Amino acid sequence: MNKVLEVYRTLAKFVVYGARGEPPLWPFSIIETNWYYTKFFPKEIYYTIKALEEKGISDKKIAELCWGPSAITHWFYIIEPTIGDSTLNPFEGLSKEEGIDFIEKIVDILSHQRKGDVFCQDMKNILLSDNEVNQLVKDKEFIETKDNSEIEKALRGLTMSLWHYTILVQAGHRAYSQEFHGPYLVEKKKLLLIKDFFNLKPGKDADSPIWNFSLKLPYDKIRVLEVYENAEIQIDMFNHYNVSGDLVRFRVIAEDLNLTEEEIKTLSNICANVVSEGSRTIRDFSKSDWVKKIIELRYLWLKPHKDILGEDWSPPMNVYYLANKTDEASRVAEQFEKNLISLIKGLSPDEIVEKVAQVFVDIIYHEGA
Repeated sequence: MNKVLEVYRTLAKFVVYGARGEPPLWPFSIIETNWYYTKFFPKEIYYTIKALEEKGISDKKIAELCWGPSAITHWFYIIEPTIGDSTLNPFEGLSKEEGIDFIEKIVDILSHQRKGDVFCQDMKNILLSDNEVNQLVKDKEFIETKDNSEIEKALRGLTMSLWHYTILVQAGHRAYSQEFHGPYLVEKKKLLLIKDFFNLKPGKDADSPIWNFSLKLPYDKIRVLEVYENAEIQIDMFNHYNVSGDLVRFRVIAEDLNLTEEEIKTLSNICANVVSEGSRTIRDFSKSDWVKKIIELRYLWLKPHKDILGEDWSPPMNVYYLANKTDEASRVAEQFEKNLISLIKGLSPDEIVEKVAQVFVDIIYHEGA
């Protein structure tokens, strides 16, 4: 229980304060998203991981399949809607013991992925060893930003477009296609920030892509390496980040190609155009449309695991019934807010964290909680 209590003490403040003061609300409340997840995702994850273990796949390999840690961290909060509905089973299809094991497995996965603090309490998201970082920077050709405002502008445009793009293609959960990590010390007073964008064409290797417009991107994986001088870089467990200092040089690696300045400018324009097309595609989406996409995206996330097992990754047709439950999910989200306010009213910030953490631990460990 100590491991789980540590998890929820660390994460409890995000329940109350959200991301920089506001919880994610697009395409709908994160509580609604988690309500849908309770119905299928923990069960699918848990039994898939168990099957991999029984097949002799190592914990390290399973962790590699579960990239990236910021998305995995969100799994702890699948139990959030229970504050809005005390009768809800946060891990439908799992026994109480399996639910506990599911949470503990998440911690184990993160311990393999993050080489530093598993919960980023030190505001660092360290995923690479010193040797791995050295291989990325030593004797590699970087683009200098000094007296080159045009290329720096193109870089900003590229990363901004990719940021919005990953939010769009992952239905609000950018962490399934984006991971920012570091800071890594590369020289005296110089820090490296790595921005990884991956799974940019979800479903391209399946029967059909989730988004047709995604095929217009030339790459499925893009890595941006930014070196800052006199900088402070902070990243929390959910990949919210703050950077101060001067960007002095960078590299953009698309798949395994080191892009030139002209290629970066071209890619920036392509990404902006694809985001615009994607925005037009979703203009008339209903909540039910989004629920279907969320179901398909999360089952697709399991595809590499299912491939090893020789199983079909596709969602079973009966899970699509959730697309007709939008009113129920919405009511739970509204009640969550009311119940949370009542729960923490009059408490100090430290007491709020302890109270919310204990509520979640009680839900996990005690029947009828």
